Amino acid sequence: MQFTIKKYINCPQCGDALPLYFSYAKIAQCDSCKSTIFIEDEAVRLAGESSVLSDEVSLIKLNTPFFYEAKSYLPIGMIRYSYGRGFWEEWWLDDNLGGSLWLSVDEGDMVLEKLVDSKYEPSIFDSAKVGDMIEAGWMISEIGDAVCDGFVGSLPHIVTKGSSYKYIHLSGANARLQTLELIDSTVYTYSGKWINSYNIKKIV
Repeated sequence: MQFTIKKYINCPQCGDALPLYFSYAKIAQCDSCKSTIFIEDEAVRLAGESSVLSDEVSLIKLNTPFFYEAKSYLPIGMIRYSYGRGFWEEWWLDDNLGGSLWLSVDEGDMVLEKLVDSKYEPSIFDSAKVGDMIEAGWMISEIGDAVCDGFVGSLPHIVTKGSSYKYIHLSGANARLQTLELIDSTVYTYSGKWINSYNIKKIV
């Protein structure tokens, strides 16, 4: 399975070519010099040096496609977030059909989600408690604060090391999950389901 490179940009710091697999990328990290690059339409701008993330054992590898339920995905970016008891990774995936999803990986647990229109107001974060039923079939299963440790690859929005946001996990039947993120007074909602990592297959 081949994923098409949409375009190349040149790093304004070192000049090396950087392939972009998704046309909506807004930020990228140069593989050579680790500089952070803002992508503004056809222009690029140096944003500074990114954090260097330690390598972790993972089924998911940057720019290495995989199959899940007979569909192919390409990881084109990853953000690592820390929280109270550890960290998790958010992988931005291209589904090879022009769509994108997020795969969250936390100590082997994986959830595949897609950004959807949000029906929640920021006030939900004021009184939310674990165990509360928000609506029929949806229970608050986790509340926390995420702090960005850094990123690799390219991403659809700007992230900076040390930035943070509040999140709520809503659990539903049949392994369904909604994640609410409060960023700059706006609630972003991601909807999806927990998946079995044993069903992820490498493309050879």
